[in-house]
Amino acid sequence: MTTLIIVMAITIITLLVTNACYRLYKLNQQQTAKIASLQNQLAVLCAGAVGTDQRIIRFEQTLHQIKEQQHTLDLGINNQQGYDHAIRLARKGASINQLIDNCNLSDEEAHLISRLHSSDHQSMH
Repeated sequence: MTTLIIVMAITIITLLVTNACYRLYKLNQQQTAKIASLQNQLAVLCAGAVGTDQRIIRFEQTLHQIKEQQHTLDLGINNQQGYDHAIRLARKGASINQLIDNCNLSDEEAHLISRLHSSDHQSMH
């Protein structure tokens, strides 16, 4: 009888241990699958981040080029306005030194504008 009780106890313990091992095995499989899924999602996110970084870099380069072009255009407009003002002054008879001082022109620019647009030059025609 004690042998029967011992055999039954060992059988019950074996069933409980087998059941626990089976549950742990299934849990391990689920966790392994979840880890693999998370690793794949992380890899996709990293690949997307790399692409985003490259797009941001290209955007910043384009923005810098546009800023440089705008600055160049602004300088051209400011220079043109200075030349227009110098031409008006030359037509009113301003001296070369006045053109240099008032319009921020170089000596050569002032001489050229004076020759082309001064009132003395126009009266010769």
